[in-house]
Amino acid sequence: MFMTTLTIHLDNEKSELAIKAVLDALGVKYDEEGEQSAFPDHVVAGIRKSQEDLKAGRVKDYKGLNAILDRH
Repeated sequence: MFMTTLTIHLDNEKSELAIKAVLDALGVKYDEEGEQSAFPDHVVAGIRKSQEDLKAGRVKDYKGLNAILDRH
């Protein structure tokens, strides 16, 4: 009996459904380990948007509250 483990990182539901359909059609057994988050979906979405902003260079340096308020 041949057995191996593959880890596939999916980032959207469409890909997940497609992969599961292929595995089912081939008769391949699989286990699911869904990504669990302690945060609500809107918080996770905000974090992902911030990561995209960082990659795109849409960020500003934080110099501290006093610098923002022009206090020395």
